[in-house]
Amino acid sequence: MIFVVTHGEEFKERLEPPLHLASLAAMLDAEVKIVYTMSAGLLLKKGVPDNLIPLGKEKTYLETLKEAKEVGVKIYVCSPVLEMYNLKREDFIEELDDIVGGMFLVTESLDADVTYTF
Repeated sequence: MIFVVTHGEEFKERLEPPLHLASLAAMLDAEVKIVYTMSAGLLLKKGVPDNLIPLGKEKTYLETLKEAKEVGVKIYVCSPVLEMYNLKREDFIEELDDIVGGMFLVTESLDADVTYTF
C-alpha cells in the first residue's frame, strides 16, 4: 500500500488522514509506505512537524508520525523536494526512512495493491 502526500502545512485538515489510514493498514500487517512530494516534503523538515498540530487534533504532527513508524509505516521524501527548497538529508527529521526519486514512486505504485493520494 502506498500513500502519496502532496500538500503542505497550509492544509491542516489534510495532515492527519494519510497517517491515520497508513497506521491502520500497517496494524493489519500490510506493507505501507508514505511518499511526501512537492510542498508536503516540508512537513518532514526539522522543526516543522513538532510545532504543527493537525486541525481538530491535540497531538503534534511529529507525534502522529512517530506512532505511524512504531506500527511499521515507512516514510519517504521525493528527491525533487530537496532541489526545489535547497535542502539536504540532514535538514529532515530522523523518522524519514529515505530520499527517493520519481522512479521509486512509479515502481512502488505499480507493485502496490492500493495507492492513495492526498
